[in-house]
Formats: sequence, structure tokens, C-alpha cells
Amino acid sequence: MQMQGNYGSNLVTSYNEIQSKTVRWLWYPFIAIGKITILQGDPGDGKSTMMLNLIAEISTGGATPDGKALGVPRRVLYQCSEDGLEDTIKPRLEKCGADCRNVGFINEETGGALTLDDERLRQAIVEYRPRLVVIDPIQAYIGGSADLQVAGRARKLMSRLSMWASVYECAIVLIGHLNKKEGQKDLYRSFGSIDVVAAARSVLQVERDEEDPCIRTVHQIKNSLGPTGETFSFEIRSETGFKWLGCDLSPEPQRLISEDKDKPQAFTTKMEKAAYLIKQLLADRDMSSKEIYERLKEQGIGHRTAEDTKKAIGVRCYRKMQSWYWSLKPKEEEK
Repeated sequence: MQMQGNYGSNLVTSYNEIQSKTVRWLWYPFIAIGKITILQGDPGDGKSTMMLNLIAEISTGGATPDGKALGVPRRVLYQCSEDGLEDTIKPRLEKCGADCRNVGFINEETGGALTLDDERLRQAIVEYRPRLVVIDPIQAYIGGSADLQVAGRARKLMSRLSMWASVYECAIVLIGHLNKKEGQKDLYRSFGSIDVVAAARSVLQVERDEEDPCIRTVHQIKNSLGPTGETFSFEIRSETGFKWLGCDLSPEPQRLISEDKDKPQAFTTKMEKAAYLIKQLLADRDMSSKEIYERLKEQGIGHRTAEDTKKAIGVRCYRKMQSWYWSLKPKEEEK
């Protein structure tokens, strides 16, 4: 006999109530929209230069390194602490051909040092609505409460970043230096605890070519959303500058959900489940808080979890006709 429904339990949700969805890619199969990607390598190996060239293409609506058109220009939030804004970052963006009107940053000179658990980062994503968020390097943005070496804190922080990426449909790339534990597997040379790598859906590692140090190769050492991408290369020479090499990569399939195409959306915490449900409820219209609480309760999400999730993903609340409404749209888009 086939059993249906949730069996009268608010604790367990049956998978037939979850809507499957396709994975959307900023650059297939390396950077997915709504997910976290790690780009790692030794200092000076060109990670930032590679990313700035990709940012330039996104800001102008150009193409990925393998020639796939990106379409319309998109905004990028590029947060970098290692280089000067006026004498290094801006000139590099201009040299790459970026449309600097579409590349923003959080001004740390006026607002103070930024950390990954800073409310300003979430607020910037809410207001600026970037397609890509790049933190470069991740080690410079670790605060006291965001210690990535501590498993519990790392897990909480990465879960929060994942929710922001998913709800606001942006790709988040964390650039980091490799640790000094040589001889271990590449995944264990990532920064922070293993929970950081576990939360990332894609991990890319940049290495210098042994025969020609001006050439860098990029290996995808983890991909939880599809097949591992082919290794690609780029070069940085004093005479000719930056250039992509041999990026004839596999085309993106028409439909790709996950490694298991029949596997629906899964959640590791109640807040992740709540964030997904809130996003679905507010996708087409604003809703009253009363209705949202009722709908979440039907899925086993309590009032406190709903409130915590609302704050974490930046839901905007406003009063209308003596009722409170929730919205994921910026204030200027309010109808």
C-alpha cells in the first residue's frame, strides 16, 4: 500500500512536497548561482587576476573563458583588502575592460573593518543585488565570532552565506590561500576547518606550471553539482599581460539538477528549510506575516525559527492596511 502525506507529523516533511529545480550556472561547471565556490592557491599565483578578468566579463555581459555568452551586464560585489582601491584595484578593473559602474564594494574606510559575520555584507547583497560576490582573501575577513578553524562556528557561518546566496540568487566566491600542510589531499589544504570545504559546492585550485611559471593551471577538485570540469589554464606575462589558454570546455547541458537528477532539494538545518520556503512564498508577491507563519507551521517551522531566518536573509517588513507584510524586494520596488 502506498502511503502519502506527512502522516500527521510536523517534524517530518515528505519529499513529494519539495519542488525539484535546476542548477543555474554563472560559469558551467565551475561557479553556480545560489551556491558557494572556493578559489584557492598559494599567494601570488594569480587568483585575484583570474577573478578580475571574469568580473570584467560579467560586468559587461561578455562571455565566459570558454566562449559562452553571459547575456546582459550584471552587478558584482568585489571585496578586497590586500590592495589599494585607487592605485591597484580600479586600474586592474579598467585594464581588464570592466564596466566599473557595475562593480561595487563596501567602503571599509568609512564603516570600519568588515568581517564575514558583518551585517553590512548581508545588507549590501540585499540592496545591490549582485550576480556575483567575491571575498578576496577570505582570511582577511575572519572576525572573532567567525573563526573558520572552529568547526561549529565555520558551519554556522557557511550556512548563513549559503542562505544569502540561495535567497538572493548570487554566486559567492571565497578566495583563499592554501595552508602549509603539504603532502595532504588538496581538499585538506583549504583554509579553515573541513566544514568550510563541505559547505562549498565547487572548489577550484590554482597552481603554477612547473616548466613555465608564467602559466597557471586550474583544477576543479570538488564539484557537488555535476561532473568535474576539465582543467584549464591562463598565463600572466609582463609583456602581454593576462590571457586564457585552452579553455575549450564541455558545453553546459540543457538541464542539470544535480548528480542525481531525481534528487530534490535537501536541507541540513531547519533554518535552511525555512529560507527555502520563505523564498518560494515571496517569489511572486509580498505576503502578510500571519499567512507566512501559518504556511511555515504546516511544514514544521516554528515561530522562533521563522523569525531567526527572516533576520538572517534580510526579509523587509512593512505595515499595510493594519497588517504586517514580508518582502524580499528592495524598498523602491514596493507596489
